[in-house]
Amino acid sequence: MQENPVPAETAWHQTSKGKNAGPSFIWLHGWGQDISAFDRLSGLLEGKGQHRLFDQPGFGKTPVISPGDGTRDYAEKLAMLLEGTGPHIFVGHSFGVRVSLQMAAHHPELVSAIVGIAGAGLQRKRSLGFRLRARFIRLWGKATRMIDGLFGTGLRQKFENRFGSADYRNAGELRTTLVKTVTEDLSAVSAKASCPACLIYGENDTETPPEFGERYQKIMKNAEFHVLPGYDHWDILTRGAYQCEAVITRFLDKIKTHA
Repeated sequence: MQENPVPAETAWHQTSKGKNAGPSFIWLHGWGQDISAFDRLSGLLEGKGQHRLFDQPGFGKTPVISPGDGTRDYAEKLAMLLEGTGPHIFVGHSFGVRVSLQMAAHHPELVSAIVGIAGAGLQRKRSLGFRLRARFIRLWGKATRMIDGLFGTGLRQKFENRFGSADYRNAGELRTTLVKTVTEDLSAVSAKASCPACLIYGENDTETPPEFGERYQKIMKNAEFHVLPGYDHWDILTRGAYQCEAVITRFLDKIKTHA
């Protein structure tokens, strides 16, 4: 007899830690990572409450659920999994912040607060020259796909090898998701997030620069913004874990006092 498939909303691999009392934390990692990215920071905060760390679909031990999903789709599937629980404090890094913002905007009953580390989701301010070059490359990319279809050439692969990022080349089934993600602008989504938010960025982050945090703080209703000197997009979770923990602890104390 064939077994029934596991529902998409319950297919997320997760681990739990912490104590049974206190607030509930949901941890969402960045693109290309898994729950191990939070090993150090979640360990420092373990005594603050209950922690559930998720491998998002397509990463770690969670399979791709629906190829082509965007961050709103990720949030909707997670909301089905969390239905009837919470509210939770969402701790996200980069891509995980995108999903957290979608949760806060569309399922506010599940989100009591957001801790966003190196949060992505805004379009970078680019020069006219950069925008023109990017437009030319996009048109070139479309042309290579069309020529390959007509003549069976291999121009598209050469194009991707030259211009595609490492994330794009390695995305596999998640390639459409990646394209949707890097082209989205969450300004309107973040404006709907009314919960308290703590935005932490590394001073040396070139992936999601601190100016993202400054812009998010202006857009969001109840956000605070912090820059940690000397850290980039990745080592803010490792070398910078103690500094993040200190900022997050003060934030948790503040929202507890105002609750």
